[in-house]
Amino acid sequence: MEWEGPPKQGLYDPQNEHEACGVGFVVAIDGKRSHKIVRDAEVLAKRMEHRGACACDNDTGDGAGVLTAIPHQFYCAQLRDSHQIDLPPFGRYATGIFFLDKLHHQDIEAKFLVLAESLGLKVLCWRTVPTKNSSIGQVARNSEPYMRQVFVTGDIEDETQLSRQIFVLRKRASHELVVPGARFYICSLSLRTIVYKGLLTSNQLWEYFKDLSNPAITTYMALVHTRFSTNTFPSWERAHPLRVLAHNGEINTLRGNVNLMKAREGVMKSDIFGDDLKKLYPVVEPNLSDSGSADCVLEFLAQAGGRSLPEAVMTMVPEAWQNDHTMHPDKRDYYQWASSAMEPWDGPALVSFTDGRYIGAILDRNGLRPSRFYVTSENILVMASEVGVYDVEPEKVVLKSRLKPGRMLLVDTVQKRMIQDVELKMEIARSRPHSEWLRDKITMEDIYKSLSPAENGSTVSNGESRPISGLSDKRLGLFGYTIESIHMLLLPMIQNKKEALGSMGNDAPLACLSRFQPLPYEYFKQLFAQVTNPPIDPFREKIVMSLLCPIGPAPNILQPGAEFVHRLFLPQPVLSLPDLDALKRTSYRGWKTQVLDCTYEASSGASGLVAALNAVCAAAESAARACCQLLVLSDRAAGPKRVPVSSLLALGAVHHHLIETRQRMKVGLIVETAEAREVHHMCVLLGYGADAICPYLAFELAFALRNDNILDPNLTDDDIYSAYQKAIETGLAKVMAKMGISTLQSYKSAQIFEAVGLSEEVIDKCFKGTQSRIGGVNFEILSNETLDRHAMTYGDCVDSLVLRNPGNYHWRAGGEKHVNDPTSIANLQEAALGNSKSAYDRFRESTLESVRACTLRGQLELVRLDEPIPISEVEPASEIVKRFATGAMSFGSISLEAHTTLAIAMNRIGGKSNTGEGGENADRYLNQDPDYSKRSAIKQVASGRFGVTASYLAHADDLQIKMAQGAKPGEGGELPGYKVTADIARTRCSVPGVGLISPPPHHDIYSIEDLAELIYDLKCANPKARISVKLVSEVGVGVVASGVAKGKAEHIVISGHDGGTGASSWTGIKSAGLPWELGVAETHQVLVLNDLRSRVVVQADGQIRTGFDVMVAALLGADEFGFSTAPLIALGCTMMRKCHLNTCPVGIATQDPVLRKKFAGKPEHVVNYLFMLAEEIRQHMAEVGVRRFQDLIGRTDLLKVRENNDNPKARLLNLSLILKNALHMRPGVNIIGGSKAQDFQLEKRLDNQLIEQCSGILDGTQAHADIKMKITNEDRAFTSTLSYRIAMEYGDDGLPDGKTVNISLTGSAGQSFCAFLSKGITVTLEGDANDYVGKGLSGGTVVIYPPRESPFESHLNVIVGNVCLYGATSGRAYFRGIASERFCVRNSGCTAVVEGVGDHACEYMTAGAALVLGLTGRNFAAGMSGGIAYVYDIDGSFKGKCNPEMVELLPLELEDDLKYVQKLLEEFVEYTGSLIAVELLKTWPEPAKKFVKVFPYEYQRALKQMALKQPAAQKGDTNGHQNGVLDIEETVKDVEFEKKNLEKILDKTRGFMKYGRETALYRSAESRLRDWEEIYAGGAVRRSVRVQAARCMDCGVPFCQSAHGCPLGNLIPKWNDLIYRADWAQALAQLLQTNNFPEFTGRVCPAPCEGACVLAISEPAVTIKNIECAIIDHAFEAGWLKPEVPSHRNGHTVAVVGSGPAGLACAHQLNKAGYTVTVFERNDRAGGLLQYGIPTMKLSKEVVARRIKLMQAEGIVFKCNVDVGKDISANELASEYDALVLCLGATWPRDLPLKGRQLNGIHYAMEFLETWQKKQAGSTHPHMKDNPELNAKDKDVLIIGGGDTGCDCIATSLRQGAKTITTFEILPEPKKTRGLDNPWPQWPRVFRVDYGHEEVKVKFGNDPRRFSTLTKEFLDDGEGNVCGVLAVEVEWSRGAGGRWDMREVAGSQREYRADLVLLAMGFLGPERYVANQLDLPLDARSNIETLKSDIYKTNAKNVFAAGDCRRGQSLVVWAISEGRQAARSVDIFLSGRSSLPGPGGVIHEN
Repeated sequence: MEWEGPPKQGLYDPQNEHEACGVGFVVAIDGKRSHKIVRDAEVLAKRMEHRGACACDNDTGDGAGVLTAIPHQFYCAQLRDSHQIDLPPFGRYATGIFFLDKLHHQDIEAKFLVLAESLGLKVLCWRTVPTKNSSIGQVARNSEPYMRQVFVTGDIEDETQLSRQIFVLRKRASHELVVPGARFYICSLSLRTIVYKGLLTSNQLWEYFKDLSNPAITTYMALVHTRFSTNTFPSWERAHPLRVLAHNGEINTLRGNVNLMKAREGVMKSDIFGDDLKKLYPVVEPNLSDSGSADCVLEFLAQAGGRSLPEAVMTMVPEAWQNDHTMHPDKRDYYQWASSAMEPWDGPALVSFTDGRYIGAILDRNGLRPSRFYVTSENILVMASEVGVYDVEPEKVVLKSRLKPGRMLLVDTVQKRMIQDVELKMEIARSRPHSEWLRDKITMEDIYKSLSPAENGSTVSNGESRPISGLSDKRLGLFGYTIESIHMLLLPMIQNKKEALGSMGNDAPLACLSRFQPLPYEYFKQLFAQVTNPPIDPFREKIVMSLLCPIGPAPNILQPGAEFVHRLFLPQPVLSLPDLDALKRTSYRGWKTQVLDCTYEASSGASGLVAALNAVCAAAESAARACCQLLVLSDRAAGPKRVPVSSLLALGAVHHHLIETRQRMKVGLIVETAEAREVHHMCVLLGYGADAICPYLAFELAFALRNDNILDPNLTDDDIYSAYQKAIETGLAKVMAKMGISTLQSYKSAQIFEAVGLSEEVIDKCFKGTQSRIGGVNFEILSNETLDRHAMTYGDCVDSLVLRNPGNYHWRAGGEKHVNDPTSIANLQEAALGNSKSAYDRFRESTLESVRACTLRGQLELVRLDEPIPISEVEPASEIVKRFATGAMSFGSISLEAHTTLAIAMNRIGGKSNTGEGGENADRYLNQDPDYSKRSAIKQVASGRFGVTASYLAHADDLQIKMAQGAKPGEGGELPGYKVTADIARTRCSVPGVGLISPPPHHDIYSIEDLAELIYDLKCANPKARISVKLVSEVGVGVVASGVAKGKAEHIVISGHDGGTGASSWTGIKSAGLPWELGVAETHQVLVLNDLRSRVVVQADGQIRTGFDVMVAALLGADEFGFSTAPLIALGCTMMRKCHLNTCPVGIATQDPVLRKKFAGKPEHVVNYLFMLAEEIRQHMAEVGVRRFQDLIGRTDLLKVRENNDNPKARLLNLSLILKNALHMRPGVNIIGGSKAQDFQLEKRLDNQLIEQCSGILDGTQAHADIKMKITNEDRAFTSTLSYRIAMEYGDDGLPDGKTVNISLTGSAGQSFCAFLSKGITVTLEGDANDYVGKGLSGGTVVIYPPRESPFESHLNVIVGNVCLYGATSGRAYFRGIASERFCVRNSGCTAVVEGVGDHACEYMTAGAALVLGLTGRNFAAGMSGGIAYVYDIDGSFKGKCNPEMVELLPLELEDDLKYVQKLLEEFVEYTGSLIAVELLKTWPEPAKKFVKVFPYEYQRALKQMALKQPAAQKGDTNGHQNGVLDIEETVKDVEFEKKNLEKILDKTRGFMKYGRETALYRSAESRLRDWEEIYAGGAVRRSVRVQAARCMDCGVPFCQSAHGCPLGNLIPKWNDLIYRADWAQALAQLLQTNNFPEFTGRVCPAPCEGACVLAISEPAVTIKNIECAIIDHAFEAGWLKPEVPSHRNGHTVAVVGSGPAGLACAHQLNKAGYTVTVFERNDRAGGLLQYGIPTMKLSKEVVARRIKLMQAEGIVFKCNVDVGKDISANELASEYDALVLCLGATWPRDLPLKGRQLNGIHYAMEFLETWQKKQAGSTHPHMKDNPELNAKDKDVLIIGGGDTGCDCIATSLRQGAKTITTFEILPEPKKTRGLDNPWPQWPRVFRVDYGHEEVKVKFGNDPRRFSTLTKEFLDDGEGNVCGVLAVEVEWSRGAGGRWDMREVAGSQREYRADLVLLAMGFLGPERYVANQLDLPLDARSNIETLKSDIYKTNAKNVFAAGDCRRGQSLVVWAISEGRQAARSVDIFLSGRSSLPGPGGVIHEN
């Protein structure tokens, strides 16, 4: 229907609409009617026009209305004329306006008549409301209703009774007369008031309704409202005022409030209405806005709930009573009593309400809306969002005040008086015996006392369920615990009582794409407040936060009484094990508890889940009907036979089932869960209806870890409970606060989440009402994932030594994919460093693979043409790069070097860099060399955070308002004092060493109209800049964005949830915000639907890496693209995720001067990357056939869902809503972003006159200007543009000395008066002002005093609004009067004097001074780290109102202080004539005794240090360490420890900087070359092993286990950490999880892991190999390695050919899995290469024998001396065994076929080594007799070839007694350091001296190697023996195409003597006879070819290949890895599935 807005379509959902507004009323306190009140209300409404908004046609408002008393005389006269009817007296009839349509109105009016008569009422008549629609907007006219006004009366004498019947009539009509297709809405129906409202602007309202302009209309009150809807589909119906309230604000907890109101219908009863009560349900009518819902409930409570209207309002919007010690106990008791029946409707709000007798207003508990009122001598009260909206002579104003947080203002027109908050609330509080009733409340103490002593604590230890050992408890795996979740989340919660911090964002897969069985919680993303309402700071503003909740049966809210409090009051929701036990067994007051089992039989398979949910729901319902008070949902019964239902699914299903059956309010729901453990888990459970949670497994695990000494063994159980509870409390408070919710009672059941990737069936059953826009996994998948975890836990997991760790936080080999994996990082760095196209292509490829595994965009692909268009026709890269910007990273979170490098790079390409909220020094944006310009084009104003001065704003291209940050939306940040260097302090206008807190943006942005104001302020402060707003993707972000566009923003950034951050709690990083794909698509669609797309440019931001990402973003609707992490990676970032620890090893995210020197990034690296990216985009554009980039935007038809997606979960996603083309939703709309300018109406500014009058000052022709003007509240941001002109001319210094501008004003100033005022300007205002006076003050002076003729005392009256002097950096302010809330927040340098302040004054202040000559509000100086405040404590109450966490309160005694305050008082008198200051000065310094000096601890410390001129200490003694978040890092003081103390205290955080690498790895060369013993210096290594382990940085992306590092994916950081902690047993388990034979790899592996170690970028790498060897040797010595014989054999047999490392590993794994394994070896001893190919001194043969013996004891059969293919046919083996695995090695050596090759004395290296090993071993192999031993004794030995084999030949020859040793290497000598063509983390091709080389040098005095030497021929001694070689030198150079070419150096030929030549040139592949027998094909490199689908399976039926015979000559680690994975392949082939670990030791379902 035309009057309804557009339906839900694409990602647009009308449910997501928000509103904010201007509201006000005028009332005659004595109830006298007059026409003047109507006219005053009109003026008031029109003067708040700028607070409303207009739609795309610019003349349709979002809604305006007025509520007045019924104009009785006027209606009497009208009806007498028109209907010849006489109305009954006022109060005996009701009237109201209906919105109908002409077609159906008669029908509806007739039905209404029938309904009225059935209720004993009579319809007198209907009147058509006279309107005039010529001036209203087109949009409004299209949906204009037919308005009819009804008059109803009844023969009911009692007015209350009549009013009640009228209420029933309206309520029932709203339910019963609604017909589809017919319009029906009742604006109001009341005996006293009438509402006129519509889709109008506040100007149109008065002309549209002709009644309102009739002079005969009179009233004693008028309530007006202008609406600012975020949407442009506001409707006539949604305009305010509503029936009893007009609301400016946002109810954040709406979904929970409405659900619980519905649930209350099950327990409500009424004496008044009896059985008819049900006819009034639902109380909340469907499809209403939040205000409409609140209106319904308020009206219902007042009519049916036995409460007056003011009390009903107090019930719904209580004050913050829980933590307010200044509150009267009676009032606090009343609030606690009332809260037992109803949770607060929480959110920022100014609610005006009236029933015709009372009119009043109340402010939310945090005071997040402006509200000012005047009382005049004519007995009129005017309340409005602003002052200056009502014209009255100053001498008639007797009071100017404001509404304080949580306070109420009320006028009773019957008693004819204004009732102040204190009196009103005390009267209500004492109206019933609430305090007495409260004694009946139940606490846990009562429950404990009620149990008999014998029962108490009897089953708490719960013997059978206590795990014996912590980490090996089976249940951990079943419930999805991982090593990470324990170490990174659980342990820190217990150790530090708070959640751990992480950094660098979230790049892991969404839960709906994860292959690693995520828990259902992971599908939920927390919603957060942005723009439409503010988040709260839960730490600094703790005063408004509370977790106290009543639980259990809820009372009947309609009958106030003692039973309200018969509930259990829990101070927080986490129960300990004894608590839960007591609740299960209690019978206190007759309460009963029922435990519901939430598990099902494992045998019932995937279908068991839904059946189990149904059973639990049915059991819950019957328990509720059977009068149980508490239900416990428990998964305790889970075990080998029973599978747990996820606690979340069980809870959601039960909660919603009980709401539907109206049983929910009868019971409390307690969750006993092993699954929930993290803060996010608790949040989701509470959000979906849990009343309390007992995470028993987390506690039991903690006890076990304490007993294992992993946690402090001195912790008691109670310590663990309280630490964990405290951590959860802090985390919960943070999550609630980011949504702007302050009480847990309102957060519970409010479902403040969006699901990503859950199907409709799951949502409907368990999470009804939750948005899940892309469909996704169903019950079957959820069930299968639980069954998978169950199978992995209780199935035959034979090789699971440690708890599974798929790497959800930090990347790990074989685990979850991450967008930033080592391969992609390495490729990107190589590409950027060398501008390498091939490296970029590899980067593209590896990133695309990760993107497909992790993100929504990866599930899409481009629709390509068969024939691409010529690339030459596509827009050039130089144009495309201009659309790029780097992300908002502050200087402070990253180093100055990194910050400036980004700026230079972006300026070179014409893109934009962003300052971040940390500001930018003026020397970076003034006078820059264009090629090296460090100016950031985008200057961030994170709601006016740091260093925002007039000059900073003036020198920007974009001014960006940061509403939220992707990694932690709704949270602020913090820079601890020791990170605030002098540079940073200067940039941020603060003091070095003083900590800086960035609050969430709730100070100057409470709502959409405040954001619109800030946008306007910034535009005035820099008219040339583009104003940008940064939002984070969440459901409804499109609607918010359209509100922002209506607020006149010109640019909107949509950030994904995955953005990086310097530091945030893991909950914020992982669980809040959504992918940008959803946000960008929704924003584009909703902007187009609103025809606002052309007004704004949209930017996408968040983990954008490649051209494909950019293409998707553009096709979904983005114009520009933000890059943060990728450019940092190009500059050298390795994703360490240590930003929050200040230990970034590459100098990017650190302020440490030592580390900053390691920064090696250059601007060209970023330029290279972005140009290659742009070229990739061009290629994509050519393929899709688009030439201009602009033509890509919004072309969703060029995207399609990816075909053949191999992820079954991904295939269930429905992306059609994302891919909906916005132009189909509203065809013909202009979508070229920014093509239509926003109209700021700057030409109407008062500043224009001002600038004209100052022209002489600006052009230098005049020194002084004196200006007089009048100002009104519509003149906003006065002087900001003048300051801009001055800043452009003179920078931050303002006007030069000797130049001044003095401006004198009278009137009420508009918002942001004197914002960013420059030095040299003094503004004096006689009058008053609104919010944000002096915001960002930049050196100017502001003076405000009341009109001289005002009769009131200034210190009792309010003179300025909220948030004055926010972020002021310098200047002076003198306010004679009281300042409202949030005065001097984040003051960074101005001096202010005022006569009183509201709540939260001086919050986050970092410098400057404030003198307060009067009373303060609560929470003074919260988060104040710098500056000083002096407070005149008149009544001694100040101490109780000050937040003591960061400040010391001192007397005012010091001489300097006394003089300073005296000087301020004198200035104050001079400027304002303050009487208080005059009085104080009369006897000064006597009154100083009543002053308090507020002095921050950090500031005191910083001042002392500055006095001593010492550098800032590492960490101060602030008591900030208790403030919940300060210790962003726990750094250990940097002291040079003596060596002997190292054992006692090792610093792991900075170990890599402090400790050097151990160099003595080998015994000394002199001693070792004399023997054949192992060369390793075991003792030295073991002694220093912990220090060496402390050098490991535990990287977020450990390259040591990547493709460049360890092929086994060894868990290197993990075991390093355990060795550092001296936990050798756990270290061994971690080592053996990935590596079968560490004793081999730890000796012979060349350690590619060390080459790829991140530390190796700039320091010697960690000594990984030695630590590995130490762990395993220690384990053998300690006797820990015993034979582990499999518990059962599966009946399958496998033959393995070859007993080298691959064969042994394969046999070892298959044996574990229960196979009978036989290994065939052609030599006489098993071990292959290990036995005879590696010399004894490198690998002792005892070590090999020890392992073989162990394997034999485990049941593996070794058959030696069997040469398969010769002694026995390979085909026979294949048919005799179920599977045959070939591990033949690569044993076919490369030859050198030169002249003389046939001579004696030329041998293959392996032949030489093998015969010698066999001789040493005393081998009896027949082969020995044919080959006499080869000995180098007394010979000239020449070795051709290098590598390990060459080195082994050198060392062996040396020990045999060679005369000379020479080695030829054909390649040139490597450099000492890496070349440009060999970037980290590739294997470093550098000059190395291995053990053999060192020994030769010691014995012969020279290195044996000759580089660049080519052998030409072997020389004959004449007797057929070799006597030497002929060789030449060669030169290498790069040829065409980058290939290396070699040429011989002329004249360099010479002879070398040699009588033993060893060829060590590697191997060509396996010997072929086995492959030939089996008919196996070989690949191009002569290796055995295997299938693509299974890389270990050959094309023969049951034959597999692994190791060097499959992949070519390689390292021992590769061989072991091959053997392990081939075993898994065989296991799957023979058994259908495998529980053997995959790569990286990770076990996963196949």
